[in-house]
Amino acid sequence: KVIGAGTSFVVAFLLAKRLGAEGYGDFTKITTFVAPFFLLADFGLNAVFIQKKDDAGWWPRLLGLRVAGGAILIFLSLAVLAFLPHGTDQGYTALVRFGIVLFAPAILFQALITTANALFQKNLHYWFSTVALGVGSLATLLLVLPLSIGVLSATIAVLVGTAVAAGVSLVLAKRYSVLSISLSRQSVTGLLVPSIPLAITLLFNLVFFRADSFILTLTRTTAEVGVYGLAYKVFEVALVLPTFFMNAVYPLLLKQQNFQFPISNFQFKRTMRHSFWFLLGTSFVAVVVLWFAAPLLTMIKSDFSASIPALRVLSLGLPFFFLTSLTMWTLIALKKQWALAGIYGLSMVINIALNLWLIPVYGYMAAAWITVLSEGVVLLLSGIFLLKMFPPQQKKF
Repeated sequence: KVIGAGTSFVVAFLLAKRLGAEGYGDFTKITTFVAPFFLLADFGLNAVFIQKKDDAGWWPRLLGLRVAGGAILIFLSLAVLAFLPHGTDQGYTALVRFGIVLFAPAILFQALITTANALFQKNLHYWFSTVALGVGSLATLLLVLPLSIGVLSATIAVLVGTAVAAGVSLVLAKRYSVLSISLSRQSVTGLLVPSIPLAITLLFNLVFFRADSFILTLTRTTAEVGVYGLAYKVFEVALVLPTFFMNAVYPLLLKQQNFQFPISNFQFKRTMRHSFWFLLGTSFVAVVVLWFAAPLLTMIKSDFSASIPALRVLSLGLPFFFLTSLTMWTLIALKKQWALAGIYGLSMVINIALNLWLIPVYGYMAAAWITVLSEGVVLLLSGIFLLKMFPPQQKKF
């Protein structure tokens, strides 16, 4: 996660410095348009696969679903692009549209990486994932480093790095399962159907996270998109901590859960409690670091002085983001995916309504505050739901 996020930040740093807010804004439009389809390609299938006992039998089915789904999503992304309004000096300009077409195959490559990571996660062998991402990140950096690189060449560099990471991931996955593709009725009934509640949650989460960038692109200048995009890119670096931590904790929660005697799940509750305090503590450290490091963004280029307040506002929401990572995966381990979908659905409605109302008037600062508020709503609702699942005497949060 550090390698992947670090590479993304270095690429962002180099592009922002060379291209300024306008150029980086175009790059942000390209990547933020395609990135949501990465999440759709996930579809919650990994969480269902990890619950299966037969890796060798189910992983080819998972791979088959991801290849088919990735191909469909590439065409879907281009179809959506065709219906979006054309822009001349802002919005989805010809340059941005061409960049999106170039970057669209990354949806399939990212789907393959996610599929291989399911094996690594289930076996708690993240070293293979680290190697794959490291090699892919190195490929991206080698292509980005030339001084003459522009928006489209940077997009291609990220695409190549993603493809390399996907290839290495599949090679390493062969240590755990045969590298073959299977599409059958069992793939649908055993993986796809059980993942629907989590897929709905991910869809709501997708809109929840990307609505602000989309509305900014359509209603504000490209420079504003770049200013907010850089602040959000730095903010995302901190989010790798809870993501990685919960990827490791989730398999443990599955093993410790006792559905026949839920009140006796003392080990499960202890893991939750320890995770809560760890994530809360690290989130406060991250808030302090980002708050005082924010002025360093002006060292990239003076254009990004406006990114400082946006980053500071986003950093205030880190405790919410860190803890919702815990509540989300705990609810999944408890097989409460439909409740999770309802929580994110309500938060999504609030998020979209506020973004449509405030971003056209107040710009990227409204987007930052709405992001924090929306995640706070998710934490409040999911926390209340979890506390109700345990007897009062067990509430040690």
